[in-house]
Amino acid sequence: MRFLARTLVALLIVAAALVGYSFYISRPAVDIAWNAGRPHVIADPEAALTFARTNSQLIRVTRHTGNAVEGIDISAGLGEQGGLIEAYARLGYEGLATVPGAKVTVPVTDLTMPVDFHFPHVAAGTNFSEHAEEVYLDDPPFLFPKLAQASAWNAPVMFHPRLDYEAELAMVPLDDIDSPDDRVDYALVLVNDFTDRWTLVRQLDLGAPMGTTGFAAAKGRASFLPTGYLFVIPRSATFYETITLELAVNGEARQRFSADAMILKINDIVRQAFDQSDRTFFDSDEAVRLLPQSSIPRGTLILTGTAAGVLFKPVNLWNQGFYLDRGDRVVTRASFLGHLDNQIK
Repeated sequence: MRFLARTLVALLIVAAALVGYSFYISRPAVDIAWNAGRPHVIADPEAALTFARTNSQLIRVTRHTGNAVEGIDISAGLGEQGGLIEAYARLGYEGLATVPGAKVTVPVTDLTMPVDFHFPHVAAGTNFSEHAEEVYLDDPPFLFPKLAQASAWNAPVMFHPRLDYEAELAMVPLDDIDSPDDRVDYALVLVNDFTDRWTLVRQLDLGAPMGTTGFAAAKGRASFLPTGYLFVIPRSATFYETITLELAVNGEARQRFSADAMILKINDIVRQAFDQSDRTFFDSDEAVRLLPQSSIPRGTLILTGTAAGVLFKPVNLWNQGFYLDRGDRVVTRASFLGHLDNQIK
């Protein structure tokens, strides 16, 4: 009886330690106040051009005032010759900067996705060292197919057990990439890479190359890719280094990081994607490819990864209370890229 009693006491101590540690590591990773009213800033047009779209207008944005954007409606000036990416191919940076049009002010609620993104998308995992450390992964950055269709900046996100967020900067090639040696211009968009951590852990095969199992299914559910309403085309390839991303859940800051801390830069991600173009990835039991067309078509979202502050830690998976639930509100924002505002349904 003494042995059983001692064993029971030991198990209770271990369980209590696990519970306590789970709460400890689930605290917010950032200790900052969330300023919900801080105004958005639009990039200086000498450094980057900013665009937004409604159902009938393509706007070159000059100012973001509270819940509206101001700018020039360039729809008539472009004519019916395709969308923004096609216009950039024809006119270039300077041409788009000078397309004439009428001044407009548009509520943010009227803004849709700024371009029609190409599907599927490419994503990088553990591309920020702090995130790799918090999820206990010592693998180098890896890639996986992001199989969720892009959704609007304010679209609801469907609840799944152990639902998690990831604030990310996406880069969008403005021309087709047919070879890892191609050098193209990129636009910048804010996204959130929502993840079903329960499915990810259940389907992850640690004996397979990281990224090939679990990730496509866990990150590919409908509604798991809210996408920003601003489409920013920088003049310089290093402009992204000036961008800071932030995320809050129910008004509590959870993430804050600089994009310049990413490990794999965009050209590294592209090269690795081509190196893995014949690798088999799994969406549950279905085999899929990272680059189904053996290229990266223009308009593809290339997600560059997230930093510390996600909800997932291997030791807290036991408790749904550490994760997003119905009714939670996730707000993501970034320098020059506007914000996302998503409620869990």
